[in-house]
Amino acid sequence: MRASSTVLCNNVLLRGVNSGEKITPMKLQKLMYFICRDYAKQYGTSPISEQFEVWQYGPVLPSVYSEFKPFGANPITEFARDAQGAAYMVSERDNPDLAQIIDSVWQKYRSTPGISLSRITHQPESGWYRAYTAGRQYITEEDLKSDRAE
Repeated sequence: MRASSTVLCNNVLLRGVNSGEKITPMKLQKLMYFICRDYAKQYGTSPISEQFEVWQYGPVLPSVYSEFKPFGANPITEFARDAQGAAYMVSERDNPDLAQIIDSVWQKYRSTPGISLSRITHQPESGWYRAYTAGRQYITEEDLKSDRAE
């Protein structure tokens, strides 16, 4: 079963809280993209059910955008919550492969600003660029798996 985008975001945000790293909405979007890209490359499918949309500044998950839009360009200070106000995370103990991918992406990009991560997604080798130049609204799993941007 695939995870909810906003639930998986909380796993990333918790790493920020635990390490003192600030995560802006733009940075969160790009970290989520790299997690989904790396997971799809290794396991053949995205760990989330929602597709990334092709926006001007790179890949965007609409549900994540809506959830964290109030923070603008500022660091996110709250977890995503459901309609009852509860915050959930993906169980990393039950999903060790996903946990390993999140850790790997976090270690690689945790100190990189969102705008720099956006530049990576704009490289000609990226899945976003492939979808963008094809005039598509969504980034496919094939785009994720073929992404070679670093």
